[in-house]
Amino acid sequence: MNATEWLFPAGTFKVPGDVFVGVHPGAGTSTWAALLDGADHGLVMPEEESVVAVCRATPAALNATKTLIGTHGVGRIRAVLVVADAPGHALPAATRGIKVLSSVVPVVEVPWMVKLRGLEDPRSVAASIAKPVQRVRDRLADARVRVPRGIVETEKGNDK
Repeated sequence: MNATEWLFPAGTFKVPGDVFVGVHPGAGTSTWAALLDGADHGLVMPEEESVVAVCRATPAALNATKTLIGTHGVGRIRAVLVVADAPGHALPAATRGIKVLSSVVPVVEVPWMVKLRGLEDPRSVAASIAKPVQRVRDRLADARVRVPRGIVETEKGNDK
């Protein structure tokens, strides 16, 4: 059970889908908006809504994400979806960039999925990638509910 399900049990109210905004062309915004039932805003930041920013796990894309956050403010970015740019580990500079971003906003890393390459409609392979997509959905839901550090530390202290 993720934090959102715990705080808001099923049927409490309809949770609107996330608004996805690409940080750069080719980030995977359309793909992940479709897979996660969100609204794809392309590269256009909506007027007032908070968004899930989508970028690739490259140093240039992560720098562009920092610029987006600097321009629009941390409060407008609900989370950053960092989509792997290739199989294997991210470049060391990208790993450092992800660490810096995660100190400011929730970051959800998305693994490389070869089945998503070159598809017009990612929902056509949704059944075959259901487990990794569900993990991303859960991490994004957890990122949506920010728990203050003091509460987490207090709970850990009570477990002793």
